[in-house]
Amino acid sequence: MQALLRDYFDGRLSRRRFFERLVATGLTATAARSVLEAAERGALQDTQPTGNAAVFSGTGGELLVEQIKAAGSKYIFTNPGSLEVAFFDALVDRPDLELVVGLHEGIVIAMADGYHKVSRQPTMVNVHAAVGTAQTAGQMYNAHFDGSGLIVTAGMSDNTIASDDMVLAPRPGFSQSEINRQFTKLTWDVRTGASSAMAVRRAYKLAATAPGGPVYVAFSTRALQEQVKGDVWPKEAFLIDARPRAAVDQIQAAARMLVEAKRPVVLLGDEIFKADAAVEAIALCEMLGLPMATPRLGAFQYLSATNPLYLGSALGGDRPYPYNGADLTIQLGSREQGGAPAANPAPGTPRSRYIAIGLDTNNLGRTHAMDLAIVGDVKVTARDLADAVNALVTRDRLARIRDERLAVIKPAIAAANAARLAQARKNFGQSVIHPDQVGFEMENGLEKNALIVTENQPGVVGKHDFLGFGPRPEDKQNISHGGGSLGWGVGAAVGVKLAAPDRQVVLSIGDGSLMYSAGGFWSMARHQTAVLTIVWNNHNYQTVRNGAFRYNRRMAETGRFPGLYLGDPDIDFVKLADSQGVKGQRVTNASDIAAALKKGTAETRAGSPYLIEFVVSRFGGGAESTWYQKVRPRTTTTSTTVV
Repeated sequence: MQALLRDYFDGRLSRRRFFERLVATGLTATAARSVLEAAERGALQDTQPTGNAAVFSGTGGELLVEQIKAAGSKYIFTNPGSLEVAFFDALVDRPDLELVVGLHEGIVIAMADGYHKVSRQPTMVNVHAAVGTAQTAGQMYNAHFDGSGLIVTAGMSDNTIASDDMVLAPRPGFSQSEINRQFTKLTWDVRTGASSAMAVRRAYKLAATAPGGPVYVAFSTRALQEQVKGDVWPKEAFLIDARPRAAVDQIQAAARMLVEAKRPVVLLGDEIFKADAAVEAIALCEMLGLPMATPRLGAFQYLSATNPLYLGSALGGDRPYPYNGADLTIQLGSREQGGAPAANPAPGTPRSRYIAIGLDTNNLGRTHAMDLAIVGDVKVTARDLADAVNALVTRDRLARIRDERLAVIKPAIAAANAARLAQARKNFGQSVIHPDQVGFEMENGLEKNALIVTENQPGVVGKHDFLGFGPRPEDKQNISHGGGSLGWGVGAAVGVKLAAPDRQVVLSIGDGSLMYSAGGFWSMARHQTAVLTIVWNNHNYQTVRNGAFRYNRRMAETGRFPGLYLGDPDIDFVKLADSQGVKGQRVTNASDIAAALKKGTAETRAGSPYLIEFVVSRFGGGAESTWYQKVRPRTTTTSTTVV
């Protein structure tokens, strides 16, 4: 590298030849282009300390941005602030790093989270000081829960100021990096500009290495503004592609258990989607006749409710196998079912044997005793298990095992699906649109490979039982979050569209959820992200109301559910979106659903975001209640003496 730079600076290499030689050294085209641009600005020296690293001279903010570019980031998600001026100043001459702006830090984190979940790339965020950091908390919680690889940075007031009681800074005696520590893999402060590149490299590595998660770094204003010299590394020098393979004896032991089990169940989790392993995992289940379930708190859905082996997420209860009574449970890249036994037999009978497989050891066997734990990449492990089973039994024996299981599993699942869908169809054609009918129309009205970004009520709507989800890019797939902190959906849809510009992106969101991030429509319009937003407006916090009804005390007795009815006044979501540059329409009749979806799809195909507000009915206990406590300003009467 040192010789190349010297030859280029001395005129012995043309610009084109210099670029070609950089690529020949092992740099990617992106990294080589970054080095070339830095050299042309005079920011690179002809003395290099190690390997492919380039020495950069400039402000700490410029060094930071150079390393972000070399890490492969295309976008920086942000809400800007004055403490970060040196960071933003460095972006002026680097237009290939695109700034995606949100009007609230929660929206910013959600945009980055959506982008990361689909691109599977570490994603860069910058927010403003201590107060902006605090504003991110709800969505940092979601990102941490789902293990999303976000690099969250912020400016920080210097400790060289004469007081520790400063505006936009941590309160006296506290550290800015402590604000969201529990929602990160690691968090720390940077106070010297020369270490800014090293710090962000470390953050990228930690965030991206499985199991992923947000990393937070605060940079002091002095660190961002001072003149420094530091190394810029290509991403190949510090990012880790962790795909460990399980030990052969463990794979063989698991294969024997899979073959010997009479009533197995597999829990497929988020690691399956993250590792792009859905095809392999489903193939393993089909080969062995294994019923598949997904955890209630999953962030991805790649299984259709009509899949003959898919149980959904509601295991247990008094139903027989495959919904209960398993003798072998395989936790494959999944989070446990909230601590509840997964398809275990009734008390007093032998417990289900348990195999836990995945990279996140924190989630393996968290509350279940394990008979076998395998730490490994789920994609590689699924393939290895299939090979081990094929080596263990003959083709005829494997067919008998599969057929015996399917003879029990398929009729039970088919009957449960038929009953559920038959009940849903009874809800069609009502005077107020039932959510089931919207879900049914969505299957035909949306593109075959649409990405559905979901933040709405669980149950019938949240599951989208009529949608044909699948494991391949040509199938519909669902992107959500497991954390449950509202305000994620609008921002996440923007990020998903940036990550998948050639697929239809549909935001399916409840009215209550939307109002936590309503300012995100501005980002949709500003950044020309053609998202089709479907608002399910039932004027209610329905999930909370159903919980209140199940509590079965005074709220259920009186039909009064404090704080949960969202009508009076009704929010006009079409006007709300239009005020930020997103057109839309309101639908109140079931006969208009199909035409509205057709219109929305056409608008997004033409490159414009669009919103459809469906006024839908409430369901569940207390659905008819529109009661709310009326609060009026109270006038205080005082006697006044005029002198």
